[in-house]
Amino acid sequence: MSETSSQMLDCPENQEWFAEVMRRAEEHGNRQRVEFWNPQAAAKCLWLLAQGKSIKSTSEITGLARDTVRSLMWRHSDTLETKRKEFSQKYAMAAETYTDLLFAKADQLSDDPEQLKNISPDRLAITVGVLTDKSMQLSGMATAVVEHRQGASIDDAAKMIAEAKSRIASKVKAKAVEAEIVA
Repeated sequence: MSETSSQMLDCPENQEWFAEVMRRAEEHGNRQRVEFWNPQAAAKCLWLLAQGKSIKSTSEITGLARDTVRSLMWRHSDTLETKRKEFSQKYAMAAETYTDLLFAKADQLSDDPEQLKNISPDRLAITVGVLTDKSMQLSGMATAVVEHRQGASIDDAAKMIAEAKSRIASKVKAKAVEAEIVA
């Protein structure tokens, strides 16, 4: 077991992942599944996926093939969903904490402009943004909105303007009164 894997399993929360993997391995009894022959890598894989890592990066970190990572995702989808919600709540709480720190820092800076030289509030703002985005991502909310609008093209707009000018010219001509100036 690598040092990173052993450090991961030292945390009680991560031991829960390991226990889940071992339970599923015993349930299925299939010795060819990664849960059986490499439970540490399987636990780490699931932990990374629950944190929002991609299949590719999880594969690179754990050394497991992408198909193996996908299989783990499929077999443990219920656990992943539960854990993603837990992680989402933790990130949301951290985002709130850092938001409070950002406002506190802003208050300090407004009271003592000299402190502005010592800390960069943009770092706290970036942290808030990242944690908020992570919370939204893990809870399944949209992190980006793409809007598609359909309207008139420039050619259509030019044609409408020409037609409007023509209508105005016609109205002006219809209301014009011919007059002769007599001197």
